[in-house]
Amino acid sequence: MKLRHQLKKYRKLFLVTILAAVMITILGAFTPTKWYYDFSSPCNVNIYVINGGLHSDLILPVKTSKFDWNHFIPLEEIGTDTNQQYQYLSFGWGEHDFFINTPTIADIRIHTVIKALFYPNNTSVMHVRGFNNLPNKKYVDIKCVRISYDNYLRLVQFIQRTFQLDNTGRVIRVANGYNAYGGFYGAIGRYSILRNCNDWTAEALRTANVNTPLWSSLSAPIMWHLRSNCNC
Repeated sequence: MKLRHQLKKYRKLFLVTILAAVMITILGAFTPTKWYYDFSSPCNVNIYVINGGLHSDLILPVKTSKFDWNHFIPLEEIGTDTNQQYQYLSFGWGEHDFFINTPTIADIRIHTVIKALFYPNNTSVMHVRGFNNLPNKKYVDIKCVRISYDNYLRLVQFIQRTFQLDNTGRVIRVANGYNAYGGFYGAIGRYSILRNCNDWTAEALRTANVNTPLWSSLSAPIMWHLRSNCNC
């Protein structure tokens, strides 16, 4: 009887813990990091976030009056199609093996998920893809947010700091992308259950003064909170 009572007590404690964790997660997903905006800030650059279901990417213009990505990542080296004149680049951060070997949700394997979330020595990569035009909203979940040049440059610097560089200061291409217009690059940072691809996206957006949820491990809350003081 005593053992049965203890097991019942532990089961109740376990269920309460799980329920509390779920409630905290939901609360964090619906709670914004910003409650007000500086409406005096100028609106200069459109940036975009694309939701792939489980993963989110940032899409930025290749060139503005303040910065040209071609000076940091040679456009002709991104994909295997070297004749493209890209107008936009997408950036996404993730765990090396999972990211490279999982182009779609159908390609997910349980062992790569477990390794990505719990293995302590994961390496990471950046996936960069070029676009001649923005993805069509009919087929993908994409949202726009407009920011100032100062905030855009902060965002650029955050992304640049995520890349691993060689001894000459150049980015390191490590694998082909999912199509002829993309590639994977060496990156810094450890991927884990506590910091995943969507957390990286949210961190990047916060540097640009864009609203994000307190809990950002899923892409859907990021898309729901996405806003700044400007309209696209």
